[in-house]
Amino acid sequence: MYRPSRRSVLRLGSVALASALVPHLAATRARPIPTAALGLAEPELEALRARWIDSLTGRTMIEAAPGAFADAIARQDAAVDKLLARVSPTGTRYFEGHDWAIGATDIAKSNAMRMNFSGLESLAIAWATPGSKHEASAAVLGTITQGLDHMHTAIYHPQTEWWGNWWSWLIGATKPLSNIMAILHDELEQSAIDAYCAAIDHFLPNRDPRMQIHPTGPKESDGANRVDICQAIIVRSIVQPDPELLGAAVAALSPTWQYVTEGNGFFEDGSFIQHSTIGYTGTYGLVLLGGLAKLFALVSGSSYDITEPSRSNITGVIDGSFAPFMFNGQMMDAVRGRAVSRYAERSIDNGDELIEATLRLAQAADPATAEHWRGLCRQWIEGNSASEITTTTNIVRRALVTDLMSSDVAAAPDATGPRFYPAMDRLVHRAEDGSWAMCIAMCSNRIAWHEGTEAENFEGVKTSQGMTYLYLATDDTHYDDHFWATSDLAAPAGTTVDLTPLDWNPEGQWGEQTPANEWTGGVAFDGTAVAAMHLVAPGGTGLTARKAWFVLPDMVVALGSDVSTQSEAEVRTVVEHRNLGDTTRRLLVDGVPVAEESVFDAPRWAHLDGVGGYLFLDRSPIVAGLAEREGTWRRNNTNAAAGTGEVRRRQYATLAYTHGVGAAAAGAGYAYAMLPGADQAHTASRARRPGVTVLRNDADVQAISPAKWVTAATFWKAATVGDLSIDGSACLIVRKTPGVVRVAISDPTQVQSSIAVQIAETRVARVTGADAARVSLERSGADVHLTIDTTGTAGGAIEFSLHG
Repeated sequence: MYRPSRRSVLRLGSVALASALVPHLAATRARPIPTAALGLAEPELEALRARWIDSLTGRTMIEAAPGAFADAIARQDAAVDKLLARVSPTGTRYFEGHDWAIGATDIAKSNAMRMNFSGLESLAIAWATPGSKHEASAAVLGTITQGLDHMHTAIYHPQTEWWGNWWSWLIGATKPLSNIMAILHDELEQSAIDAYCAAIDHFLPNRDPRMQIHPTGPKESDGANRVDICQAIIVRSIVQPDPELLGAAVAALSPTWQYVTEGNGFFEDGSFIQHSTIGYTGTYGLVLLGGLAKLFALVSGSSYDITEPSRSNITGVIDGSFAPFMFNGQMMDAVRGRAVSRYAERSIDNGDELIEATLRLAQAADPATAEHWRGLCRQWIEGNSASEITTTTNIVRRALVTDLMSSDVAAAPDATGPRFYPAMDRLVHRAEDGSWAMCIAMCSNRIAWHEGTEAENFEGVKTSQGMTYLYLATDDTHYDDHFWATSDLAAPAGTTVDLTPLDWNPEGQWGEQTPANEWTGGVAFDGTAVAAMHLVAPGGTGLTARKAWFVLPDMVVALGSDVSTQSEAEVRTVVEHRNLGDTTRRLLVDGVPVAEESVFDAPRWAHLDGVGGYLFLDRSPIVAGLAEREGTWRRNNTNAAAGTGEVRRRQYATLAYTHGVGAAAAGAGYAYAMLPGADQAHTASRARRPGVTVLRNDADVQAISPAKWVTAATFWKAATVGDLSIDGSACLIVRKTPGVVRVAISDPTQVQSSIAVQIAETRVARVTGADAARVSLERSGADVHLTIDTTGTAGGAIEFSLHG
């Protein structure tokens, strides 16, 4: 089937299309197109193929500065050596360890199938990498071509009916297979290329790049899956070639950067949803962003270039969707979905992906935007002591980062303050000095408790029912330090839980079920934010509660009310569950050191060294303790790779309200505040003067006042708090100064057409501000009555000012 091995001409490139990866490096060598030997319909397609190989191997950059990549190439070679030692073809694999073995689940088998293609891709990249010990190796080439033939003969061919995870067949296998064909094009017979392309097309419904296979039948793809499918089809079409299919695949990308109002993709509020019910900015969102960055670069300047104006939407998502969830180079786990259960994919890894994608996009941005993005990337890299991105074996990423770090671009600080994402039920806040950040992950009748499959994150069901993720600049490895292998997944920080043991994925796989709650919503305004969730717990235990968080510049206040359960288990609200690493730290409750778990009847404060302080605003019983916990990554992920089964041990500090057992918990509530980074003395002082007043905390209203002129509240129904009366559900922040009342309000139900607000004893007569047209004002004696049009706001904030 194959031509005899010979030194490939694929290191020749294009003078028609310069590399879009690192222009000042790519320009160091111009390469003629050997059109006579290519067998491609058009020289332009060969130029695109050469550019894509550049993006896979970084060969142009290596040739420009070989010494800068020597260690990366050496480590890449070592990994390839291990792969070569595992070549062991059978009817269910090409590489040992990547079997679709009898007895395994269909999803596990389909994943193993596609990993064989990933292994072959790694060999092909090394074979095409200048300076690699495997460069142009006849033996490696033979191993790859034999592997392609074996996989095609054994399973991946047009007569195969797919099973397991559709993704493995249409994305997981097609992307590496297309890449291999691009790299080895001149070493493969056209008949082999045609056969492999036919196999890819077999799993693409009607050869339509907009479509995907699915257990229920062909359906239209969207979001990150659409970008992945299009990437595979674009590369496959360049290689065969198939200009018509190539054009269709490029055109099919457009919907992925359009804003959506439901389903999957980017929302105008900055949210990113995948699988319909999961806030997925940090993984699927990154796949979409990274894929588009590569494909924009691939077709730039060609007849397939993407020039439609709406492409500029991608510019906005860097600052609006991604940057708020980065902290010191880590992508926050609250938007990483089931990836948190993966041993080999930590938050710093996804952060590195964002840095690479942002640096790629910066190359095509206007100068001011490019400098801002590069400054953010520099700050993310310099801010994390655990980052290895400057020494990564990913050669293209290494080149982008090296270029940045050798430049005079200054590190740019992250935007501070709160931001609420109503489409995906996430609130994120960053302190003004950058010392801490918090993300609160909630669920609703739109957003699932979690995403789990039979293989991944099946125990993580409570991670979006109010889990609070606290990030500290002094503790930048907290969640990456085996947290997901050792923490108590039955009672994460911030959640209200009953301790009834739950089965795996009790509400179904892939986020298919959402809680039938009243609503989840919030509003952020001028350094303050409110978020609230009617909790309907998973697993049919009957646990419900009303939970609200109030984010202030130096603290986070949490209120809970109306707790009840139908189970016979203990009910708790977890204030803190902190991974302390290998060594324990001092935990104090009212100044008393805590070791083993103890109950304190009515404490006022607690302090945890290196983390911060906690104020108990309601004097209820608190459970506190330090303990070693152990676990393996396999407890929440069936991956059997090296390291996943090793027992990990970490020290934990836990603070929790105990609400009672079963019926005894009915009507329970809580009120506490977190002071991230506070020392012991400051915590004890704030316990005497908290600087915040709880105005109400019941089934109707949860409200605080951090100052006498500010009210932050969530109204579950028509009610009054202080001088404010609302006719229904609302999240509200009001700031009063002499002669001016500033208001931010949202409809958390996302279905109300209006909200009526009455403010007593307020001498105002006119409305100004960006949303003033939505507000009608009437006076009645000393009171003012407002009717606020909330149609089409999708839970977003309406901001206005009232003047005398």
